[in-house]
Amino acid sequence: MTEQTVEQRETEVVLEYEYRQDELTDAVRLMLRKRGRAGILYRPVFLVCVGLLGAAQFALGVLQDDVVFCIFGGMFVFWPVLMARVPRITARQLLRANQHHGVMRVTVGEQGVRTVSTHADIRLGWANYGSYAETDRCFVLRSPDRIGACAAVLVKRGAHTPEDVDRLRALLDRSLSRV
Repeated sequence: MTEQTVEQRETEVVLEYEYRQDELTDAVRLMLRKRGRAGILYRPVFLVCVGLLGAAQFALGVLQDDVVFCIFGGMFVFWPVLMARVPRITARQLLRANQHHGVMRVTVGEQGVRTVSTHADIRLGWANYGSYAETDRCFVLRSPDRIGACAAVLVKRGAHTPEDVDRLRALLDRSLSRV
């Protein structure tokens, strides 16, 4: 092996995985909460407060025989339930959209991220990502736009060793800002 090949191997991390529902749900939940001020709409405390407000308004409408209060109260009870389900629903759609790729081999190195699957071979440099965030199950690479929409999900269980996860985190820290 040449010296360059050994050095290149030390600066690259290879992950192999198929997406799973729980990992994508974590990634979507993280992305929704990291959306600046709009992220408050997905916080559990906010959703509980809105639900309680709706329940109180509904009860007041029943006591006063006011149909409008009952309708708005019911909407304020239903809305937080729906918002709490959005990450899971979105993750299920993402999973369906990506299942045809099968096992993906993702190589993260100094130049960027390369994803190889049955139907794709994609190389993206670090300029395509603005920042990254981390959950217990994955790293979420965010796009460089203001919203910071999800650009890629790197699943930790795809690493061969726990040291690879630490090396990946160090590589991401050198290449992107963490949010």
